Formats: sequence, structure tokens, C-alpha cells
Amino acid sequence: MSSGDHKVSKITSEAIFAVRPISSTRFLISLVFCLSLLLIDIRFNLSNEIRGYAHDLLLPLYKIVEVPSQFINKASEIRQSNQQLKKDLLSYKEENEKLKIIISQLVDLTTRNQELNLIWNSAQMDKEAYLLGQKMNLSSNPLKPVLILDVNDPDSILEINQPVLSKEGIIGKVKSVGLRSVEVMISQDPQSLIPVISSTTRLHGILKGYGLQRKGQLINVKKTAAFKEGEDLYSSGLGKVFPPNYLVGRVVLIEDRPDNEFLNIEVEFLDLPEEQDYFLVFTK
Repeated sequence: MSSGDHKVSKITSEAIFAVRPISSTRFLISLVFCLSLLLIDIRFNLSNEIRGYAHDLLLPLYKIVEVPSQFINKASEIRQSNQQLKKDLLSYKEENEKLKIIISQLVDLTTRNQELNLIWNSAQMDKEAYLLGQKMNLSSNPLKPVLILDVNDPDSILEINQPVLSKEGIIGKVKSVGLRSVEVMISQDPQSLIPVISSTTRLHGILKGYGLQRKGQLINVKKTAAFKEGEDLYSSGLGKVFPPNYLVGRVVLIEDRPDNEFLNIEVEFLDLPEEQDYFLVFTK
């Protein structure tokens, strides 16, 4: 072809993207096939079986899709279960501590009742009459010893002057009440006064504290009183602050001083509850 010649395209009248119509034979075959499938499905419920097999094939996919949600739900259940178990365990631990202290006191009360024919309040046997308090702080200030307890009091029955018990006996009374915290005036406090009765001579007196690491004293005891060294002192129940017959201390010294119209009777209190974590508040 010379440089002056030009190539001319052949243009036809056919559409470039035209789709050829289906032949009548193919159309009839397709129609018959579809109608046959419909009739077979109506007659034999074939589609239901096919769907069942299809679901069988898709079942692993369903399981895989459910795995994340199942994992999240299971993790949530385990977390809630662990929290509930911890809560129940703490509740059982507190209840166990409460019962241990009550039982130790009841055994002592029962023994003294048999030996001395004492009469004591039946409320002292009711565990619902006590609230359990956990020690939060114990001040070592000699002249102002204070015990702080954490007490769960949903019914708001805590009041000032309610007695507080350890495993050995009375250690003080409630001085102030917060939402959960309770301040306890310990028996050794110089402001503490506890009506007591002696175990052997059955004499009454008032036991006053003089601070930590110091002996308490029975105040205003006449010289004719026959207290004995070594005898235990129990709460008498007089004054209706402390329940009767709980151990408070022991007489360790009796002196008859010429310059005093009363006997000098020194009392050793119960040991300071430094190693004990739980105490009871008697609410009746």
C-alpha cells in the first residue's frame, strides 16, 4: 500500500452488542424442565429435602458464626459466677466467724450457768441478735484506745452504747455509728464504766478503765467487801447496757490503804484484740 492510500473500515448494519434471541426449541425445553421440577416438588416435596441437605452443608458455617457470641456469653457467665462465688464465700466466712464467736460465748455462758445457777437473757442465744464487724483499725493511744469496725447494717439497727464482744468476752461498746464504720470505746478507756459481778463472792461493782497497758479498778468498794484475788469479773447486766455474764476481767490485786476509805482493787482486762479480725455487736 502506498503512502497515499487510506484503509476504509467496512461498516455493517448489525448492532455491535446485539443479543441473539433464544430459539423456540431451547425455550420449550427450559419451560418443560421448570414445570417438571415444580410438579416433582409439589408431588414429592423435593425442595424441603434439598433445603434440609443444604442446611446440613451450611451447619458448620452456622456454628462458626455463633462462636464469638457463645464465647462472649460464656465469659460473661463465668465472670458473674466467679463474682457470685466470691460474694457467697465472703458471706459464709463472715457467718462462720460470727457463729464461732457466738458459740464460744454460749459455751462459757452455759458452763457458768450450770456452776453458778445464773439467769441470762435468751436473746443472747439468738444469732440474729448480733452483727458481725470486721476490724479496720485499732488505735494504740494509751489514753484514747479506739477500735474501728466495718459493720454491714442493712436494717439500721446499730445504736450508740451497744456492747461489743470478742471471743473472750466484752471489750467495749459502740461510741459512734457511720454508714458502715463503727467506733468502739474499748473497756480500758478512762471513760469506760462497766457494771460487774464477781464469779466467787458474787459481789457487785463498777469497773473503770485507766488506759492501755494499765490495770482497771473497781471504784468505791467499801472495805467490808470480801472480793478475792484471782476471781473473774463478769458483766452484771445492771444499767441495761451490757448483757449479763460476759467475761470482762480478773481481780489481780486487793489493797486496804489507810489513807483511803475504799479498797484499792486492781483488775486485769481481757487482752487487747490485736490478733482478732472479727467482733460481734450485740443489738438486743
